[in-house]
Amino acid sequence: MQTIIDLWNGNIAPCEHCGSHDPVINKLFILIEQNREKLSGSLTEAQMETFQKYMDLSDEYLLRMLELAFCEGSCLGGRLVMETWS
Repeated sequence: MQTIIDLWNGNIAPCEHCGSHDPVINKLFILIEQNREKLSGSLTEAQMETFQKYMDLSDEYLLRMLELAFCEGSCLGGRLVMETWS
């Protein structure tokens, strides 16, 4: 029960190191950052502002999708536990 309480209070971050040891994910992250830097260097100020808005919305979208996946996974896990107990 303590694990659920810690999770609820934010003391546990299940995705904090998610994929950090996966070489494919690390390579993708490096490529994303390299391309972002290249693009940032070639944009005008107005284009950079639009690009930053795009990146902010992409980050928010990804966060919402991760939250939804976590909630759906938790519900599925709860149903599996209930079916096991019954």
